[in-house]
Amino acid sequence: MHTRAGGSIGTALLVAVLPLGGCAWVHDQFSATPPAVSAPVVDPFADIRPSTASVGVVMTERRDFMHPWDVPTYIMRVTLFGTLPAMNGGIAFVGDSLTDWGRWSEAYPGDRVRNFGIAGDTTVGLEHRLSQVIEARPATIFLMIGTNDVEFGRAPQQIAGNVADILDRLHAGLPAATIYLESLLPRLPEFAAKVQAVNALFKEIADKRGLTYIDLYPHFVANGRLDPRLTSDDIHVSGQGYARWREILSPYITAKGS
Repeated sequence: MHTRAGGSIGTALLVAVLPLGGCAWVHDQFSATPPAVSAPVVDPFADIRPSTASVGVVMTERRDFMHPWDVPTYIMRVTLFGTLPAMNGGIAFVGDSLTDWGRWSEAYPGDRVRNFGIAGDTTVGLEHRLSQVIEARPATIFLMIGTNDVEFGRAPQQIAGNVADILDRLHAGLPAATIYLESLLPRLPEFAAKVQAVNALFKEIADKRGLTYIDLYPHFVANGRLDPRLTSDDIHVSGQGYARWREILSPYITAKGS
């Protein structure tokens, strides 16, 4: 039987069957007094923890990260990039987890490769750290970014606008570099329309700037989603997916990027 709290038969029965002291438990459950909130934990090492500022990168605001664990990941990767020497040539792969988790140097053992991917990153996060790519001075750049923005809720026009800014900054800082803009990969079906809208805008952006747009989407889609044969979680790709990706990019990996 369901009755309102305060005159509940269920509450009375519960009190009757509880052992001594049970009434206090019931009172706590139905009390209007909210439970005490624990004070936030203070990190005693906060002043000496690594920071992006230590390598000249302004930290992305916390509100621009999708998950709490993306914050330390971003700091760890950005501080790592800040310790590496300039490439002065070679190939830079730039993006989020899809790039980060690829073993590009092993995939192209004959080329000098650096992986600038950061798991969880967005177009906003990349804009903050783009100076690190420019300062490395690669000869060739493969850029794929934006799928996390799709999930984050940014509009296709905003995502594309951020990528346009990224491309313009890369060109200004590295005028002799060859830049390839890669499409977003498929995700679950509910994201299909938005991903395709972003990719259409990416193609326009690349065409307008005379850049090569590499459309990966049709090579990875099956029935409106990321091909299940290439993924275990419907967003990241497996070894089979990276093998397909490598095959698609191989014609663009030229002596200029070595």
